[in-house]
Amino acid sequence: MKPRSTPTLRARMKEEARAAILDAAEQVLAEQGLSATRMEDIAARVGVAVGTLYNYFEDRERLLRAILDLHEQRLLAGLDAALERSAGTPYPERLRGLLRAILEHTLAHWRLFSLLVHENGPRRASASEELTRHQRLWREVSERVERLHPEGVAQGALRPEDVAHFPTLLLGMLQGLILRQVIEEQPPRIEELLGVLLRCFLEGARPRPA
Repeated sequence: MKPRSTPTLRARMKEEARAAILDAAEQVLAEQGLSATRMEDIAARVGVAVGTLYNYFEDRERLLRAILDLHEQRLLAGLDAALERSAGTPYPERLRGLLRAILEHTLAHWRLFSLLVHENGPRRASASEELTRHQRLWREVSERVERLHPEGVAQGALRPEDVAHFPTLLLGMLQGLILRQVIEEQPPRIEELLGVLLRCFLEGARPRPA
């Protein structure tokens, strides 16, 4: 098998510069809104000529897609790190760590996330592109939830006959809670949402015995 090549110093510097542009662009978009932000505003925040910015991204839409791609990469890396850290701990704690990583990522990018929900319209990427992105991310996150199923069943926390439905149920609950926070314009309170999710998912909605 051919050995994997190591990125050159120049390639690493270019990638770091690209990531810095995306981080700065996210700040400007979150402050000014998706429709009001100009490429010139982003270039000024980064401290480069607008022509340099266009060398990386053809237009604002391509730049926004690149930000979302970077978000996806960072989220999945965070989930993998959470799974690695929690290895050997009980299933509920592993699940808590996974959900916490999702909520912390959401909170870190809350302003832009809220804008994407409220300003969703013709200025955004096509509906098919948005659906494809959402489906890809949903599959990746679901797969990581599914990795914990054998432990949950073995420890008596999950019913084996319903296990195939659990990722959809859990992530649907999580998505619904986050969207409610967007509608109410309240950033997620991580500990509170974690408590609700884990109680309802692991224990159901019935009142606890007195």
